[in-house]
Amino acid sequence: MTTSGQLRIGAQRQSYAGRWMGRRKFITLIAGSVISWPLASYAVPARRPLKRIGTLAAIGRCPLRPDNPAVRALGKLGWIEGQNFVFDCVSSLDREDQVEALARELVSRRPDVLIAGPWTHVIALKQQTTTIPIVMVTGLEPEQLGLVASLARPEGNVTGVAWFYLLPKQMELLKETVPNLRRVAFVAGGGGATDVPPETLKILREYQTIASNKLGFAWQVFQPHVANDYDEIFARLAAEHFDAAYITGTPLNLQHQKRICQLALHHRILTVSDASQWAKNGLLLTYGQDYLWSMARAMEYVDKILRGAKPSDLPVEQATKLELVIYLKTAKELGLTVPPSLIARADELIE
Repeated sequence: MTTSGQLRIGAQRQSYAGRWMGRRKFITLIAGSVISWPLASYAVPARRPLKRIGTLAAIGRCPLRPDNPAVRALGKLGWIEGQNFVFDCVSSLDREDQVEALARELVSRRPDVLIAGPWTHVIALKQQTTTIPIVMVTGLEPEQLGLVASLARPEGNVTGVAWFYLLPKQMELLKETVPNLRRVAFVAGGGGATDVPPETLKILREYQTIASNKLGFAWQVFQPHVANDYDEIFARLAAEHFDAAYITGTPLNLQHQKRICQLALHHRILTVSDASQWAKNGLLLTYGQDYLWSMARAMEYVDKILRGAKPSDLPVEQATKLELVIYLKTAKELGLTVPPSLIARADELIE
Protein backbone atom coordinates (compact mmCIF):
# COMPACT_ATOMS: atom_id res chain seq x y z
CA MET A 1 0.00 0.00 0.00
CA THR A 2 1.03 3.50 -0.64
CA THR A 3 1.25 5.77 2.37
CA SER A 4 0.30 9.45 2.39
CA GLY A 5 3.94 10.37 2.90
CA GLN A 6 4.94 8.56 -0.22
CA LEU A 7 2.24 10.42 -2.19
CA ARG A 8 3.49 13.76 -0.95
CA ILE A 9 7.07 12.92 -1.96
CA GLY A 10 5.95 11.83 -5.45
CA ALA A 11 3.95 15.01 -5.94
CA GLN A 12 6.91 17.14 -4.91
CA ARG A 13 9.16 15.31 -7.36
CA GLN A 14 6.68 15.91 -10.23
CA SER A 15 6.46 19.61 -9.23
CA TYR A 16 10.27 19.98 -9.24
CA ALA A 17 10.49 18.19 -12.59
CA GLY A 18 7.80 20.44 -14.11
CA ARG A 19 9.52 23.56 -12.85
CA TRP A 20 12.87 22.33 -14.21
CA MET A 21 11.39 21.61 -17.63
CA GLY A 22 9.87 25.12 -17.62
CA ARG A 23 13.24 26.63 -16.76
CA ARG A 24 14.89 24.67 -19.60
CA LYS A 25 12.33 25.98 -22.10
CA PHE A 26 12.81 29.52 -20.81
CA ILE A 27 16.63 29.30 -20.99
CA THR A 28 16.44 27.84 -24.50
CA LEU A 29 14.14 30.67 -25.59
CA ILE A 30 16.41 33.36 -24.13
CA ALA A 31 19.55 31.76 -25.56
CA GLY A 32 17.98 31.63 -29.00
CA SER A 33 17.02 35.27 -28.73
CA VAL A 34 20.51 36.27 -27.62
CA ILE A 35 22.03 34.42 -30.55
CA SER A 36 19.63 35.72 -33.19
CA TRP A 37 19.25 39.31 -31.91
CA PRO A 38 22.78 40.56 -32.78
CA LEU A 39 22.51 39.05 -36.26
CA ALA A 40 19.34 40.98 -36.99
CA SER A 41 20.49 44.15 -35.24
CA TYR A 42 23.90 44.37 -36.91
CA ALA A 43 22.96 43.19 -40.40
CA VAL A 44 24.72 45.40 -43.04
CA PRO A 45 22.22 46.93 -45.51
CA ALA A 46 22.87 46.38 -49.21
CA ARG A 47 25.12 49.14 -50.59
CA ARG A 48 23.54 51.37 -53.20
CA PRO A 49 25.29 51.38 -56.57
CA LEU A 50 27.45 54.43 -57.18
CA LYS A 51 26.10 57.07 -59.54
CA ARG A 52 28.14 57.49 -62.73
CA ILE A 53 28.98 60.91 -64.16
CA GLY A 54 30.31 60.89 -67.71
CA THR A 55 32.70 63.71 -68.59
CA LEU A 56 33.94 64.61 -72.06
CA ALA A 57 36.91 66.79 -71.12
CA ALA A 58 38.33 69.29 -73.62
CA ILE A 59 41.47 70.55 -71.88
CA GLY A 60 42.53 68.50 -68.88
CA ARG A 61 43.47 64.85 -68.77
CA CYS A 62 41.69 61.98 -67.06
CA PRO A 63 41.25 61.13 -64.27
CA LEU A 64 40.13 64.51 -62.99
CA ARG A 65 42.29 65.91 -60.20
CA PRO A 66 40.81 66.76 -56.75
CA ASP A 67 41.38 70.48 -57.44
CA ASN A 68 39.33 70.34 -60.66
CA PRO A 69 36.47 72.93 -60.47
CA ALA A 70 33.85 70.25 -61.19
CA VAL A 71 35.19 67.96 -58.45
CA ARG A 72 35.25 70.81 -55.93
CA ALA A 73 31.76 72.00 -56.85
CA LEU A 74 30.28 68.50 -56.56
CA GLY A 75 32.00 68.02 -53.21
CA LYS A 76 30.21 71.08 -51.82
CA LEU A 77 26.93 69.47 -52.86
CA GLY A 78 27.71 66.23 -51.02
CA TRP A 79 29.02 64.18 -53.93
CA ILE A 80 32.32 62.51 -53.05
CA GLU A 81 34.04 60.43 -55.71
CA GLY A 82 34.37 56.80 -54.66
CA GLN A 83 31.72 57.17 -51.93
CA ASN A 84 28.51 57.96 -53.79
CA PHE A 85 29.61 58.49 -57.39
CA VAL A 86 32.38 57.79 -59.88
CA PHE A 87 33.60 59.69 -62.92
CA ASP A 88 33.61 58.11 -66.36
CA CYS A 89 36.08 60.49 -67.99
CA VAL A 90 37.45 60.66 -71.52
CA SER A 91 39.62 63.53 -72.72
CA SER A 92 39.96 65.02 -76.19
CA LEU A 93 43.28 66.62 -75.30
CA ASP A 94 45.55 66.05 -78.32
CA ARG A 95 42.69 64.06 -79.88
CA GLU A 96 40.38 66.76 -81.20
CA ASP A 97 39.92 64.84 -84.44
CA GLN A 98 38.42 61.96 -82.43
CA VAL A 99 35.71 63.82 -80.49
CA GLU A 100 32.85 61.99 -82.19
CA ALA A 101 34.42 58.59 -81.39
CA LEU A 102 35.15 59.66 -77.80
CA ALA A 103 31.55 60.81 -77.35
CA ARG A 104 30.32 57.47 -78.70
CA GLU A 105 32.60 55.58 -76.31
CA LEU A 106 31.44 57.61 -73.31
CA VAL A 107 27.75 57.20 -74.11
CA SER A 108 28.21 53.43 -74.54
CA ARG A 109 29.17 53.21 -70.86
CA ARG A 110 25.63 54.39 -69.97
CA PRO A 111 26.42 56.95 -67.24
CA ASP A 112 23.59 58.51 -65.25
CA VAL A 113 24.43 62.01 -66.52
CA LEU A 114 26.89 63.56 -68.97
CA ILE A 115 28.90 66.79 -68.63
CA ALA A 116 30.47 68.78 -71.48
CA GLY A 117 31.98 72.24 -71.62
CA PRO A 118 32.64 73.58 -75.11
CA TRP A 119 29.59 73.64 -77.35
CA THR A 120 31.38 71.38 -79.87
CA HIS A 121 31.51 68.63 -77.24
CA VAL A 122 27.87 69.16 -76.26
CA ILE A 123 26.91 68.73 -79.92
CA ALA A 124 29.01 65.53 -80.16
CA LEU A 125 27.25 64.00 -77.15
CA LYS A 126 23.81 65.09 -78.33
CA GLN A 127 24.41 63.29 -81.62
CA GLN A 128 25.03 60.06 -79.69
CA THR A 129 22.11 60.06 -77.24
CA THR A 130 18.67 61.57 -76.81
CA THR A 131 17.97 59.84 -73.49
CA ILE A 132 20.97 60.27 -71.16
CA PRO A 133 20.83 63.75 -69.53
CA ILE A 134 23.51 66.18 -70.77
CA VAL A 135 24.54 69.18 -68.66
CA MET A 136 26.21 72.07 -70.52
CA VAL A 137 28.87 74.03 -68.68
CA THR A 138 29.41 76.66 -71.38
CA GLY A 139 26.79 75.87 -74.01
CA LEU A 140 27.08 78.64 -76.60
CA GLU A 141 23.73 79.85 -78.03
CA PRO A 142 22.02 76.45 -77.45
CA GLU A 143 18.70 77.58 -78.96
CA GLN A 144 20.22 78.62 -82.27
CA LEU A 145 22.29 75.43 -82.41
CA GLY A 146 19.19 73.29 -81.86
CA LEU A 147 20.38 71.80 -78.58
CA VAL A 148 17.27 72.96 -76.71
CA ALA A 149 13.80 74.05 -77.81
CA SER A 150 14.11 77.15 -75.63
CA LEU A 151 15.97 78.26 -72.52
CA ALA A 152 12.79 78.16 -70.43
CA ARG A 153 11.63 74.77 -71.79
CA PRO A 154 14.54 72.64 -73.03
CA GLU A 155 12.15 69.74 -73.90
CA GLY A 156 14.99 67.27 -74.55
CA ASN A 157 17.90 65.73 -72.70
CA VAL A 158 20.11 68.86 -72.66
CA THR A 159 20.12 71.60 -70.02
CA GLY A 160 22.66 73.53 -67.94
CA VAL A 161 24.37 76.89 -68.34
CA ALA A 162 24.24 78.84 -71.61
CA TRP A 163 26.79 81.37 -72.79
CA PHE A 164 25.99 83.97 -75.39
CA TYR A 165 28.09 85.80 -77.96
CA LEU A 166 29.53 89.06 -76.73
CA LEU A 167 31.33 90.01 -79.93
CA PRO A 168 29.75 93.45 -80.38
CA LYS A 169 30.69 94.44 -76.82
CA GLN A 170 34.15 92.84 -77.08
CA MET A 171 34.79 94.72 -80.30
CA GLU A 172 33.65 97.96 -78.66
CA LEU A 173 36.24 97.43 -75.94
CA LEU A 174 38.88 96.65 -78.56
CA LYS A 175 37.93 99.76 -80.55
CA GLU A 176 38.19 101.83 -77.39
CA THR A 177 41.70 100.44 -76.91
CA VAL A 178 42.67 100.78 -80.59
CA PRO A 179 40.77 103.79 -82.03
CA ASN A 180 42.15 103.26 -85.57
CA LEU A 181 40.94 99.65 -85.74
CA ARG A 182 40.53 98.60 -89.40
CA ARG A 183 41.24 94.88 -89.84
CA VAL A 184 40.41 92.10 -87.35
CA ALA A 185 41.15 88.38 -87.67
CA PHE A 186 38.82 85.85 -86.08
CA VAL A 187 40.79 82.73 -85.13
CA ALA A 188 38.16 80.02 -84.76
CA GLY A 189 40.19 76.93 -84.00
CA GLY A 190 38.68 73.68 -85.21
CA GLY A 191 40.35 70.33 -85.51
CA GLY A 192 38.97 67.50 -87.59
CA ALA A 193 35.56 66.44 -86.36
CA THR A 194 35.26 69.55 -84.21
CA ASP A 195 35.55 72.07 -87.00
CA VAL A 196 33.24 74.98 -86.36
CA PRO A 197 29.83 73.74 -87.57
CA PRO A 198 28.25 75.68 -90.49
CA GLU A 199 25.32 76.85 -88.36
CA THR A 200 27.76 78.18 -85.75
CA LEU A 201 29.82 79.98 -88.37
CA LYS A 202 26.58 81.55 -89.59
CA ILE A 203 25.84 82.88 -86.10
CA LEU A 204 29.45 84.00 -85.72
CA ARG A 205 29.35 85.91 -88.98
CA GLU A 206 26.05 87.58 -88.04
CA TYR A 207 27.62 88.95 -84.86
CA GLN A 208 30.78 89.91 -86.70
CA THR A 209 28.73 91.81 -89.26
CA ILE A 210 26.90 93.71 -86.52
CA ALA A 211 30.20 94.59 -84.86
CA SER A 212 31.99 95.56 -88.07
CA ASN A 213 29.11 97.63 -89.44
CA LYS A 214 28.78 99.52 -86.17
CA LEU A 215 32.50 100.06 -85.59
CA GLY A 216 33.74 100.29 -89.17
CA PHE A 217 36.32 97.51 -89.52
CA ALA A 218 36.77 94.52 -91.84
CA TRP A 219 37.13 90.97 -90.54
CA GLN A 220 38.39 87.64 -91.81
CA VAL A 221 38.01 84.11 -90.36
CA PHE A 222 41.03 81.83 -89.88
CA GLN A 223 40.45 78.22 -88.86
CA PRO A 224 43.52 76.26 -87.68
CA HIS A 225 43.29 72.46 -87.55
CA VAL A 226 46.60 71.50 -85.94
CA ALA A 227 49.03 73.26 -83.61
CA ASN A 228 51.49 74.23 -86.37
CA ASP A 229 48.77 76.21 -88.16
CA TYR A 230 49.03 78.94 -85.53
CA ASP A 231 52.58 79.82 -86.57
CA GLU A 232 51.48 80.34 -90.17
CA ILE A 233 48.35 82.30 -89.20
CA PHE A 234 50.09 84.80 -86.95
CA ALA A 235 52.95 85.28 -89.39
CA ARG A 236 50.33 86.09 -92.03
CA LEU A 237 48.48 88.50 -89.72
CA ALA A 238 51.70 90.40 -89.16
CA ALA A 239 52.63 90.41 -92.85
CA GLU A 240 49.18 91.63 -93.89
CA HIS A 241 49.05 94.28 -91.15
CA PHE A 242 45.99 93.12 -89.22
CA ASP A 243 45.29 95.45 -86.32
CA ALA A 244 44.01 92.80 -83.93
CA ALA A 245 42.81 89.22 -83.56
CA TYR A 246 39.82 87.75 -81.75
CA ILE A 247 40.51 84.25 -80.37
CA THR A 248 37.41 82.07 -80.01
CA GLY A 249 37.02 79.66 -77.10
CA THR A 250 37.04 76.48 -79.18
CA PRO A 251 38.80 73.37 -77.76
CA LEU A 252 41.81 73.52 -80.08
CA ASN A 253 42.41 77.18 -79.18
CA LEU A 254 41.98 76.45 -75.47
CA GLN A 255 44.50 73.62 -75.62
CA HIS A 256 47.10 75.93 -77.17
CA GLN A 257 46.49 79.09 -75.15
CA LYS A 258 50.12 79.70 -74.19
CA ARG A 259 51.34 79.17 -77.73
CA ILE A 260 48.74 81.57 -79.13
CA CYS A 261 49.57 84.24 -76.56
CA GLN A 262 53.31 83.91 -77.24
CA LEU A 263 52.80 84.15 -81.01
CA ALA A 264 50.54 87.17 -80.64
CA LEU A 265 53.15 88.95 -78.56
CA HIS A 266 55.99 87.90 -80.86
CA HIS A 267 54.20 89.23 -83.95
CA ARG A 268 52.85 92.24 -82.03
CA ILE A 269 49.19 91.41 -82.68
CA LEU A 270 46.64 92.88 -80.26
CA THR A 271 44.39 90.08 -79.06
CA VAL A 272 41.03 89.76 -77.34
CA SER A 273 38.99 86.77 -76.17
CA ASP A 274 36.14 85.87 -73.85
CA ALA A 275 37.51 83.98 -70.83
CA SER A 276 39.77 85.48 -68.16
CA GLN A 277 42.17 82.52 -68.31
CA TRP A 278 43.37 83.89 -71.67
CA ALA A 279 44.51 87.17 -70.08
CA LYS A 280 46.27 85.22 -67.35
CA ASN A 281 48.32 83.55 -70.09
CA GLY A 282 49.27 86.89 -71.65
CA LEU A 283 46.38 87.90 -73.92
CA LEU A 284 45.78 91.64 -73.95
CA LEU A 285 42.11 91.84 -73.05
CA THR A 286 39.26 89.46 -72.21
CA TYR A 287 35.60 90.09 -71.62
CA GLY A 288 33.13 87.30 -71.03
CA GLN A 289 31.29 84.99 -68.73
CA ASP A 290 32.90 83.73 -65.53
CA TYR A 291 33.92 80.10 -66.13
CA LEU A 292 34.18 79.10 -62.45
CA TRP A 293 30.73 80.53 -61.73
CA SER A 294 29.33 78.64 -64.72
CA MET A 295 30.94 75.39 -63.56
CA ALA A 296 29.50 75.72 -60.06
CA ARG A 297 26.02 76.38 -61.45
CA ALA A 298 26.28 73.48 -63.90
CA MET A 299 27.16 71.07 -61.08
CA GLU A 300 23.94 72.11 -59.34
CA TYR A 301 22.12 70.78 -62.40
CA VAL A 302 24.08 67.52 -62.11
CA ASP A 303 23.10 67.28 -58.45
CA LYS A 304 19.39 67.75 -59.24
CA ILE A 305 19.44 65.18 -62.04
CA LEU A 306 21.20 62.58 -59.89
CA ARG A 307 18.48 63.10 -57.30
CA GLY A 308 15.73 62.42 -59.82
CA ALA A 309 15.03 65.63 -61.77
CA LYS A 310 14.52 65.47 -65.54
CA PRO A 311 16.60 67.78 -67.78
CA SER A 312 13.49 68.76 -69.73
CA ASP A 313 12.05 70.23 -66.50
CA LEU A 314 15.15 72.30 -65.68
CA PRO A 315 15.27 75.67 -67.51
CA VAL A 316 18.64 76.60 -68.97
CA GLU A 317 20.34 79.36 -67.00
CA GLN A 318 22.05 82.09 -68.96
CA ALA A 319 25.39 83.12 -67.49
CA THR A 320 25.13 86.79 -66.61
CA LYS A 321 28.22 87.23 -64.44
CA LEU A 322 30.70 88.97 -66.74
CA GLU A 323 34.26 90.08 -66.13
CA LEU A 324 36.71 92.36 -67.91
CA VAL A 325 40.41 91.50 -67.47
CA ILE A 326 43.33 93.48 -68.90
CA TYR A 327 46.96 92.32 -69.04
CA LEU A 328 48.85 95.60 -68.57
CA LYS A 329 52.25 93.96 -69.07
CA THR A 330 51.26 92.88 -72.58
CA ALA A 331 49.98 96.37 -73.34
CA LYS A 332 53.29 97.84 -72.19
CA GLU A 333 55.33 95.42 -74.32
CA LEU A 334 53.21 96.33 -77.35
CA GLY A 335 53.67 100.04 -76.66
CA LEU A 336 49.93 100.46 -76.15
CA THR A 337 48.34 102.87 -73.70
CA VAL A 338 45.12 101.48 -72.26
CA PRO A 339 42.55 104.29 -71.77
CA PRO A 340 42.00 105.19 -68.09
CA SER A 341 38.24 104.82 -68.59
CA LEU A 342 38.76 101.18 -69.58
CA ILE A 343 41.11 100.52 -66.68
CA ALA A 344 38.51 101.95 -64.29
CA ARG A 345 35.90 99.48 -65.54
CA ALA A 346 38.15 96.41 -65.37
CA ASP A 347 37.32 93.66 -62.88
CA GLU A 348 40.97 92.63 -62.80
CA LEU A 349 44.24 94.24 -63.91
CA ILE A 350 47.25 91.97 -64.36
CA GLU A 351 50.55 93.81 -64.03
